[in-house]
Amino acid sequence: MITHKTIKSGVIEGTKEVQFLQSHGVFSRIYKDYKYKFLFESKDVSPIYGRLSLIGIDPVLKISGKGNKFCITKLNDRGKFYLKQLNGKDLSICDSCEINKNKISGTIENDNNLLEETERSKKRNIVQILRMLLTKFKINERVLLGLYGAFSYDAIRLFENIPNKNLSRDVNDFTFFLYDTFIFFDHLKNKSEIIVFRNTVKGIEKDINKLSAKISKNKSKKTSYDIMDPKFSLSREKYEDLVMLAKRYAEEGELFEIVFSNILSSTFKGDPFSLYLKYREYNPSPYLFYFDFYKEQLVGASPEMMVRCENGVVSLRPISGTAKRGNDPIEDHENMLALLADQKERAELDMLIDLGRNDLSRVCEPGITISDYRFVEKYSSVMHTVAHLSGNLRKNYIALDALIACLNAGTLTGAPKVAAMIAIERHEKERRGYYGGTIGYLTFSGDMDTGIIIRTAHIRGNKLRFQVGATLLYDSVPVKEYQETLNKAEAFLKTFANKSSL
Repeated sequence: MITHKTIKSGVIEGTKEVQFLQSHGVFSRIYKDYKYKFLFESKDVSPIYGRLSLIGIDPVLKISGKGNKFCITKLNDRGKFYLKQLNGKDLSICDSCEINKNKISGTIENDNNLLEETERSKKRNIVQILRMLLTKFKINERVLLGLYGAFSYDAIRLFENIPNKNLSRDVNDFTFFLYDTFIFFDHLKNKSEIIVFRNTVKGIEKDINKLSAKISKNKSKKTSYDIMDPKFSLSREKYEDLVMLAKRYAEEGELFEIVFSNILSSTFKGDPFSLYLKYREYNPSPYLFYFDFYKEQLVGASPEMMVRCENGVVSLRPISGTAKRGNDPIEDHENMLALLADQKERAELDMLIDLGRNDLSRVCEPGITISDYRFVEKYSSVMHTVAHLSGNLRKNYIALDALIACLNAGTLTGAPKVAAMIAIERHEKERRGYYGGTIGYLTFSGDMDTGIIIRTAHIRGNKLRFQVGATLLYDSVPVKEYQETLNKAEAFLKTFANKSSL
């Protein structure tokens, strides 16, 4: 039975419960029918993860930006409803703007004036287009309708003065989509629902029945992929040289810690979703995702939340401190005890907790709370220590402000953040692109959930890129830090051996 309710003028939510199947299995039945789509899953990590999954298909708008340029593009007829509501007043922040029936494009020059830390997220630049959309289409009732996509690591240049030593890559600062069609899974209740947002009840019934029939009738087909000529950009010796450089930075008082990374590049052929299916087997994680931007895909198994906002409560869950999983339960337990006893690993996490408290204090009421201190989360190849930080969002901020306040994650930069990012630009040979960025959603009802883009393959054309790093301090041991990067890549490297999937 299809139920529907009016959310606001011109927007009706329709829902139909369908036969419960695993989310990746449902996605495999329908994904080839859509140009743009995503799958968000959580799997087998801890009690706070793993209950919910979400599929999004057939978005109505694409919102992208890079440098000083942005574009809002209509993707289908349903996009007319949203595009037509945008007017000159909404776009008054733009320095230039062109509006037609299919897209809105323009420029917003970056404001280089120094702002108070609490106002950093409101700096004049192209990201404010996202704020405008979230404000324009605000809905008081909790809904899934909203913006889904990613910020690259290099989007930080819109808010901080980072030098431009390395050439810009062909990766947007942000790419988001306005999604109005979902399949929602509650694995605890064995329940799945199709949820759509349309302008008419007739449109709801037509599209829900069509999607429901596809799920029932379509069958998964066997797919495959091939990864050829994989090679890390840095040898062991060169990465260990970076570790020694980081130690000198710390000794001289320039940095407390820094994250230098190594890039695994290869040629890729086949179906990227087939790679995702294998990767999720080898590396179950809180933030499993397959996001298809049409001409590029992100295949991720990230262990770390970036920022979450639910009912006005903002949360961070910094991860730092790493140990390899044991070959049996006894060795695994011994490795965990060694991790908890390691003062260097404790210092890594404590530094990130301090960073997180400082970031959240920009947009939250006084009184950031800390829980789950040095809780151990175990993954397929490694285990990490984590902590949970939370605060109440101030009334004059939205979830987007909390996300911007925390860019980029200290686990991918170091501390102090800006100084670390400047050093990363100085010593790494390529821009990071998506690595260290963030992926997730911002709904029109004000909720947000984002994960850090790590343990993630970026596929564009026939090129694959996978990046790993380690947190480096004064007492880092070069050979151990290099080994840590290999440990973090181990689960992904396993996908090279078995290249077919259902």
